Amino acid sequence: MAEFVGRFVVESKENYDGFMKGVGVPEEYIAMSRDVKVITDISKDGDAFVIQRIRPQKTTSNRLVLGEECEIETIKGDKVKVLASLDGGKIVAKGDNYSVALEMVGGDLKETITYKGHTMTRVSKKE
Repeated sequence: MAEFVGRFVVESKENYDGFMKGVGVPEEYIAMSRDVKVITDISKDGDAFVIQRIRPQKTTSNRLVLGEECEIETIKGDKVKVLASLDGGKIVAKGDNYSVALEMVGGDLKETITYKGHTMTRVSKKE
């Protein structure tokens, strides 16, 4: 799982606008954030993966402990409970209305985020 540790910068996003609108983010925030290169910094702290999202307006930090229920903050700022696990080389966190899967594809970090039935994918390159 060491391949997940590092600093990654967003290269591409799929369904960003549809996802953000679907989860209730205001249009002006979507427009302002559309081209922002989010930095994802992943570190290991004991059994936890610490995933920091660095954006110009706000930085969030979530701790995922594999095999445990964790409370995380979503892109919208909501707090949700998820169960973190490993699934075929992916780090997966699933809750009632939220799931995220992180996987390494050709050295890039691919994230698939589903929230309230809306899905977005994001691919980030390691710095």
